[in-house]
Amino acid sequence: MDHPTVKKGISKLTPIFAAALFFVQCESPHYYQELRSTGGNWEKNTPLDYEFEISDTAALYDFYLLSRNNNRYPYSNLYLITEFSNPAGEKFNDTLQYFLSFPDGEWIGNGNSLKELFLLYRENISFKDTGNYKLKVWQGMREDQLAGIEDLSLIVDKKAKDGKTK
Repeated sequence: MDHPTVKKGISKLTPIFAAALFFVQCESPHYYQELRSTGGNWEKNTPLDYEFEISDTAALYDFYLLSRNNNRYPYSNLYLITEFSNPAGEKFNDTLQYFLSFPDGEWIGNGNSLKELFLLYRENISFKDTGNYKLKVWQGMREDQLAGIEDLSLIVDKKAKDGKTK
């Protein structure tokens, strides 16, 4: 038999447990992490935009791109074109190549039908200015519509003074 006092107590605690679970799940080990979806077809002239704030110029930072591709991706590598902007508006461009599969065609990374792979973008970076920094990323393949790349995340890890990631 259900007791009305127990039901009332449980119903009052449910929002508290839900809020606690939300805050525990939302805590990220990274200084910054943002995912941008391509919808499975990444248009050549459509950049993925990221913006983050740097407030500690004494720290070092590592930058990663987290690529997720499905089995429709037709290549073993991925060219990316980046434009990094500092708070003063200076822009730094780069062309990067990453390998997404081994020479035998087996995908590199974790997952089954969707492979996830951490790609090192920049390591041990220090910033002279605080403020908002921006990164734009374009696909640099010879396709107007690049199939198979589901999304790309920018991950920024802040390092402690001893060089270990916080």
